[in-house]
Amino acid sequence: MSAITFEEHRALLQKRARILQATRRFFDERGYTEIEAPVAVVCPGLELHLDAFEVTTRYSGGERRFLHTSPEYALKRLLGEGFERIYSLTPCFRDEEPSTTHSPEFTMLEWYQVGLSMHGLIAQTEELIAYCAEALNGCKQVMYNGETLDLTPPFERLTVQEAFLRYAKVDPFAYKTASELRDAAIREGVPVMTGSSCYEDVFFQIFLNAVEPRIGRGKPTFLYGWPAAQAALARIDPENPAVALRFELYAGGIELCDAFDELCDPVEQRARFEQDQKDRASLGRPVPPIDEALLDALRRMKPTSGNAIGFDRMAMLLTGCNDIAHLRAQSWV
Repeated sequence: MSAITFEEHRALLQKRARILQATRRFFDERGYTEIEAPVAVVCPGLELHLDAFEVTTRYSGGERRFLHTSPEYALKRLLGEGFERIYSLTPCFRDEEPSTTHSPEFTMLEWYQVGLSMHGLIAQTEELIAYCAEALNGCKQVMYNGETLDLTPPFERLTVQEAFLRYAKVDPFAYKTASELRDAAIREGVPVMTGSSCYEDVFFQIFLNAVEPRIGRGKPTFLYGWPAAQAALARIDPENPAVALRFELYAGGIELCDAFDELCDPVEQRARFEQDQKDRASLGRPVPPIDEALLDALRRMKPTSGNAIGFDRMAMLLTGCNDIAHLRAQSWV
């Protein structure tokens, strides 16, 4: 954590509190119910690159508990019970190295609306960020890392394919193997530092080296149309089975959110979870059990879209703060 004075820290925490108030007001005005999700859970998520903290409890009869990486499973169980507009502002935990943009304990803003399309959620997300900017600063322009960002909707919208073609001169959907994709990128002068035979590893090397540093500059960028293999808990696009109905938002060099048109098929979701478990086991990572209550809730869930925003990162953007620790009461760094 870089050094700041007590007065500077207090001012940032006060601004953070105002953004929290504006966020709650935004959702309350739109008929959402705020949910306090449980933090200690049986399954914190099975995505390959998420590491959770395991905790010991006396009440669970020896059953393992983890600190959740997201309130997603708890909120979806409520959607299965009939809720239609819910949100949560909650502490989340990911066992990853601290940095200026990541704290192992952070605040997640997550919300779901039944009947909302992915593109409707994109519009709602930019509306939220503009609303909070206006509430905090009285305008929709912010200064972040020496760059002026215009947060007036609409933000830029790019498909993953368009972004790769524009910035890496490579179409990631044109190649089936890691070596083919690697060779295409190297021909275009894009550094690929991995010799992995995994397509996703090469894909993300290209993304991190050629695409991510160049999007969300001057204006935030929504990136949608991710490869179907990276669907996670999103639906596959029925009009294009090569892509998932998923988007991320980038602004000022940081990723702000990850959002899905939610998969409501418990059979397909179980198959994905089982594959995640196999992949985690093959890498020697902890393998939490499948959340059976979540799969049961999916049977009753209506078509829904949901978004997860790193609240601290959003607050960094709106306040111009370049160290996440300055917006929290205690630092892990």
